[in-house]
Amino acid sequence: MKQVCLRGAAVTFGLALGLAAVPSVAYAQTSVACGDSAGLITAIQNAASGATISLARECTYAFGSAFDAENALPPITKKLTIKGEGSALVRSSRSQLFRLLEVAENGDLTLRGIEISAGHTGTDGGGIANEGKLTLDRSEVTGNTADQDGGGISNEGGTVTLRDSSVAGNTALSSAADGGGLSNNDKGTLTLKHTSVTDNTADQDGGGIDNKGVLSVEDSTFRGNTARDDDGGAINNSGTGSVTVKESKFVDNVAGIDGGAINNGEEAKLEIWNTDFSENISGNDGAAVNNEGTATLTKTEVEKNSAGRDGGGINNEALDSPAHLTLNHSEVTGNVAARNGGGINNQSGASVTLNDSRVVKNRPDNCFPLNTIAGCRN
Repeated sequence: MKQVCLRGAAVTFGLALGLAAVPSVAYAQTSVACGDSAGLITAIQNAASGATISLARECTYAFGSAFDAENALPPITKKLTIKGEGSALVRSSRSQLFRLLEVAENGDLTLRGIEISAGHTGTDGGGIANEGKLTLDRSEVTGNTADQDGGGISNEGGTVTLRDSSVAGNTALSSAADGGGLSNNDKGTLTLKHTSVTDNTADQDGGGIDNKGVLSVEDSTFRGNTARDDDGGAINNSGTGSVTVKESKFVDNVAGIDGGAINNGEEAKLEIWNTDFSENISGNDGAAVNNEGTATLTKTEVEKNSAGRDGGGINNEALDSPAHLTLNHSEVTGNVAARNGGGINNQSGASVTLNDSRVVKNRPDNCFPLNTIAGCRN
């Protein structure tokens, strides 16, 4: 292991008026040789706050046992960057369950060009558990498993940001497990930009993401995610959760019950802009969107989705409180319901407002009940 430490130096410019000394600070950088997993543990333990640890290019660092009871690496309790170019951190044990990384409440971790793979924990966060600040840049979280929530990443009250990254093939694996790819609790903030969430599975809610906090999605793709026995194939938004989606795509996601792409709970808020929904499937209602709260879709396409019961495109519910759905400059077309509301199913007491929007060419009807949604013709 090679370590280089650069110390700040005071620089004084002898100008006529005289300027104060200006400090220049460079943080410590440590390089870890290819495959030296023990060296990576040591580097994290010895790193100063603000340090960068560089991994070997396209190299795998395998962990056959846990550093502590639950993690391959020491918990992150300071500001730290781990960077590589296609470098991977992998759990290689058949006998012991542990995740790869944990970020403590006072920790701040950036992963750049890193893959987190094959973690398996009996609790939350199969790949990474976060309570502090976590940033993934050009990184991948793949093939991890949690026996509870957050197959790939669990965010427990912290802040998680993914940029130009991928969350794929992760699983939340029990009858009470939510968030196959990621889980975000009621105090958490989760942001995705230019990121793909694909082929993740939850036994219950949120095949891709289970959200109870604040979730922002921009220019991202959700494809092939599954909520096996419950709601929200791509995203389940429950409690007082807030979801904003912009310029994204939802394709081939599946929910066993409601919301093949997105399920929005009774007290939850959903805003969607410039987004496409296609070929999503729900076993019951709302193949693209199942709305129980407040949902607004603007400049959005809902096309070729299929529901096993009601709301081939969108199901708007009225349970304990009536749902409110608004479509602005949007189109719902070519969707299919096995029973009612090929385009939109609106339960009694709920409300739908169409502003410069079209609901056309859906089967067996465009809107149900017939003639109850202004601007929708059958």
